Amino acid sequence: MKIKLSIYSIRWRICFLLVTLLCSVNVMAQQEPLYTQYMFNTMSVNPGYTGTRNALNATLLTRKQWAGFKGAPQTNAFSVHTPVNNYRIGLGISVVDDSYGPVDKNYISLNYAYRIKVSESLILSMGIRAGIYNYQVKLSELSVENPDNAFGFNYEKKVQPNAGAGIYLYSKRYYAGFAVPILAENYISKEIQGVVNPGEMKRHYYLMGGYVFDVSKDLKFKPSFIGKLVEGAPLSVDVTGQFLLKDRFWLGASYRFDDAVALIANFQINRQLMVGYSYDMSVSKLKSFNNGSHEIMISFDFDGFIKRKVKSPRYF
Repeated sequence: MKIKLSIYSIRWRICFLLVTLLCSVNVMAQQEPLYTQYMFNTMSVNPGYTGTRNALNATLLTRKQWAGFKGAPQTNAFSVHTPVNNYRIGLGISVVDDSYGPVDKNYISLNYAYRIKVSESLILSMGIRAGIYNYQVKLSELSVENPDNAFGFNYEKKVQPNAGAGIYLYSKRYYAGFAVPILAENYISKEIQGVVNPGEMKRHYYLMGGYVFDVSKDLKFKPSFIGKLVEGAPLSVDVTGQFLLKDRFWLGASYRFDDAVALIANFQINRQLMVGYSYDMSVSKLKSFNNGSHEIMISFDFDGFIKRKVKSPRYF
């Protein structure tokens, strides 16, 4: 796609690069948001996690990707979930606002999970979610000269239903999960022959896992990973290592293959409240055009909803 850009501003050139990256591949414009602190925001991608914290939990996360990059992705996510029916059922709701370049996505989903005991220490949680996705794409707002057909798109808001499912197997020390948070492959626009369609939503597949090791009495080490696969886009894999000091301070680092290195810090202020921050440094070709990515997370367990004493802290 050859487009002669306006030469009034370098920032518009960068904006065009972003749009090219997000829209030139069929599915890039409709991928689920990235989260560096995925290990503390699991319900956002796996409905099987719903209600597994044995308390009513509320999590707020905001992510500013590629700071200094005009039109870069920005995500705000809020979720609430709780166990009910003697801890066998989990119910939850999540709201996400995700924007990048000319694309703005808002969606809300309701989650349901059912848990069964595999053994005395191992629990399997099976979850589903259903939600409404609201999209708006306005490529015509970009300042370009001599645009081709791809820049003739101008979508008004369109609402699409969707659903997802996931399983989450966990114990005190480890977890593993598999999820398909987007099941229906929808279009928010009609296809035009010979033009890449940035309004196509593809099915996503997630695989995740983690384990907590005792290094000493006051120090633990938790490696974890999450992998995301979607047709038409490269495989995305995050590998993370975190140290937990005195069950209060999390310090670690993460590597997203061919994309970024991240530093992560979380503080368990008390039994209920955790705050976290991560900073991503690009290692891809975009590293010269941005100042890194920032992510802030706040998680709160409402103590009044815990019916029985939690013998040990939750590590995920």
